[in-house]
Amino acid sequence: MHWFRSSRAVAGHVMTKEDVIKAILKKIDSKQDRAFTLAMDELKNDALIDIKEDGVTLVLTEKGADLL
Repeated sequence: MHWFRSSRAVAGHVMTKEDVIKAILKKIDSKQDRAFTLAMDELKNDALIDIKEDGVTLVLTEKGADLL
């Protein structure tokens, strides 16, 4: 969510696979991977983001944008 906030994102804003890799995945180690997966699931279940079919691309929802 920090990435969306710093990007001044609005609903529908896309965090591409490349963005996810650069902003998140390169900064975590194998121990943090499980926590990252749980966090992504929680954001999706709370309807703050949608996860595209590729499993990596994130889309900010209206509810997520309202929380920014």
